[in-house]
Amino acid sequence: MIRPPDYVLGLQPYVPGKPIEELERELGISNPIKLASNENPIGPSPAAVEAIKGTLSSLNRYPDGAGYYLKKALAEKLSVSEDELILGNGSNELIEVAVRTYLQDGDEAVMAVPSFVVFSMAVQGVGGKAIQIPLKNYTHDLEAMADAITDRTKMIFIANPNNPTGTNNKKDEFE
Repeated sequence: MIRPPDYVLGLQPYVPGKPIEELERELGISNPIKLASNENPIGPSPAAVEAIKGTLSSLNRYPDGAGYYLKKALAEKLSVSEDELILGNGSNELIEVAVRTYLQDGDEAVMAVPSFVVFSMAVQGVGGKAIQIPLKNYTHDLEAMADAITDRTKMIFIANPNNPTGTNNKKDEFE
């Protein structure tokens, strides 16, 4: 019988925040403002809605997965080469690609706790070890994180501003 590795079986599933409709039913309220899932309570930008409307007639075609025009515009704005940019379908995908590319079974990644849950899930999903450093005053304890680095450390995750606390470390704290 084919069986996933123990480190995959040990993963705890991510439990997302409840949908607005469920909150309304459970709490008997209407129009709650939900911030837990990075949702915008005021809705999409009218410019975004118009841009989407302009693409409706081509929904039967795959889009440019390489993001040619987006990369070109970003490279120009950021004064970098297009080859220095990686596009993805949100941060989850980019984190998972980086972890699958650079971590192997037994490698370590240092991160704060609590922080973005995908960091530890992605690391554990490839057999890596998530070294979780408690926050200090609700922000990353950069000194403790640096002290946790070993020969097995291959990645360091710093969400800045941190998710879920919203706190951030200033540039001079990284020097």
